Amino acid sequence: MPTILSTLLLVLVIFLVSTLVLFFIVQKYLSFFKFENNGYPAIFSFAIGTTFGLTLAFICVSTWQNYNHIDSVVSKEATTLTTIYRTLDAFKPEFRDPSAKLLTGYAKKVITQEWPLMSKSQFDHDAYNDFHQFQIRLLHHIPLNNAEMAAQQEELRLISEYYALRLERITSAKSALDHSMMLTLGLGALIFIFYQCLHAMPGKRQHLVMISLLSISIGLIFFLILSYNTPFSGPNAISPEALSKALELWQIDSAVPLR
Repeated sequence: MPTILSTLLLVLVIFLVSTLVLFFIVQKYLSFFKFENNGYPAIFSFAIGTTFGLTLAFICVSTWQNYNHIDSVVSKEATTLTTIYRTLDAFKPEFRDPSAKLLTGYAKKVITQEWPLMSKSQFDHDAYNDFHQFQIRLLHHIPLNNAEMAAQQEELRLISEYYALRLERITSAKSALDHSMMLTLGLGALIFIFYQCLHAMPGKRQHLVMISLLSISIGLIFFLILSYNTPFSGPNAISPEALSKALELWQIDSAVPLR
């Protein structure tokens, strides 16, 4: 998996090299398009920059909020699954122990098998089958006392909540921005930088430095968008740490005899 630093450097290098290539193409072949900085080009530059900047800001904040939301969903999923596991304490060992084994196996498969698949927008059917078998056992179980009856009703409610959380996690494995949005952002950056290349300035070196700094600034924003665009892949991919910690708690609970 690429690191944050390597991804950042890659994005900045791509933006900087592309900008320099575009700058030299404009200077060599499109010099007749240049315009003097008499005030009117600055007005249009400000208008283009404002429109493009607001679009970048909106999308950057939107992807960040979506990433945080999915991270919260993963934490809630682990918490709900832990509550389901611990509510099994109300049942007799004949039902509790096999059910706990199914839940433990399901959690392990989600961590080791399903999580890597989510970077490709996929999920593991085998892991889901274990949880489904647990639900079937619960539905077919006949409560032996009032405590088991109350626990069974609570488990069914928790399972319904968990299904919604799991479904939201799986459907969020895809990119938050579709290809048309990414294409629009890329073309917007190209147009904005191209327009800045057309300005006539006293010195080429000064113009080159300003264009380079502009491309690096835009590249930083694109890095943030790309980092949080796919919650389960990339340098900032959400890890199954919450579920792993929950599984550790289960193992501690199983080591203590239940009465």
